[in-house]
Amino acid sequence: MEMSTHSLEAELATIAEHAEPGRTAQIAIRHWGWDGRGGTSLEATGREFGGITRERVRQLCGRLAKRIRAAASGGAGESSVTPVSAPALERALLQAAAAAPATAPQLARRLADEHIAARAFDPHGLLTAADVLGREAPFTLGTVRHVRVVLPNPPDPTVDTTEVITAIVDVARAIVRRAGAVRVRDVTGRVAATLAVWVDDDLVTAVVSEPEDFVWLERRTAWFFLPAVAKNAVVSRVLKVISVAGRLDLADLHAGIRRDERMKEFVMPEYILGELCERIPGVAVEDGRVYAREPIRPQDVLESTELTLVTILREHGGAMERHALEALCLAAGMKSSSFNNRIAYSPIVAERGYGHYGLRGNGSMARPGRAGASGAGPTHDDVPRPGDLEHFQPPRRR
Repeated sequence: MEMSTHSLEAELATIAEHAEPGRTAQIAIRHWGWDGRGGTSLEATGREFGGITRERVRQLCGRLAKRIRAAASGGAGESSVTPVSAPALERALLQAAAAAPATAPQLARRLADEHIAARAFDPHGLLTAADVLGREAPFTLGTVRHVRVVLPNPPDPTVDTTEVITAIVDVARAIVRRAGAVRVRDVTGRVAATLAVWVDDDLVTAVVSEPEDFVWLERRTAWFFLPAVAKNAVVSRVLKVISVAGRLDLADLHAGIRRDERMKEFVMPEYILGELCERIPGVAVEDGRVYAREPIRPQDVLESTELTLVTILREHGGAMERHALEALCLAAGMKSSSFNNRIAYSPIVAERGYGHYGLRGNGSMARPGRAGASGAGPTHDDVPRPGDLEHFQPPRRR
């Protein structure tokens, strides 16, 4: 059977139908994944075809596999088996060999992009086809950190591919947790340096983009965000600042996050921070200003020492000289070490110059129920912006 112009799905379906036309071929195609959909269990296949038992599905598929192999050999013994002509399958296996290591969806898309399959073809169907048709499969399928991956077969003796993929997942999540978001090249570099191996950007992209909640912040520079990563340090700081400021300039928010010495990995530019804020539930960005769609209660996101700072600063006009502020904080039960830490690193605090400190953004005036303070939407205040005044002069750098 010469089927060089057929898609992989059509070629495999023709092979099955040629061996035993009708329902048995359709059952096997579905169970083996020869339709490109990844295959189904014996039980699921039986349900799909009208309640056939799993044992009956196993018998039918086993019988069809024997007939395909017998057809290939013309009924002769095992030693004289001549493989059934399957040029699309041969090309698909070559693509799999070239792609590994990769993710299963990455290889599936590649088969469609190379016009071997009519659409993305799950590689599970390649493995079953190779087995039934007597081909050597140049890859295996596995799951690493919940990611289905295509691994080279035989394994690369110089690189532990599973270790590399594990490191990609772990490094990406760790950086996102500390830095809010990360670039693909940063993950690639960290993994390569840690394992002392060469790592491909395409593999990193495929692995990190596998989770359903993966989000590109900017595709051109490959910045991405993983919303499912818990305790994201940047997201936490964004919510803290907005809970106090209500709304503030993106640049001011960016500066607040950078105050903390533990945020050394926070290297995203302001516009990427804006993209990240847009992905935080309940947070919005408009005209370069960040705000909460609904009020965020400070007590829900701030630590007790930060709440003490907010209370005292609001009670004293929003800004105070450091020593006076420290005296009131200590009188309220805060430890001196905690005060020094918060005044130096908390994102809600802004230096006002000459030893004075206040709350970032409009937090000094924010009160529950006041227009513009709750962050329920972008409103205008009386603070001049560059361009508002003909001779506006920005503040001098300290």
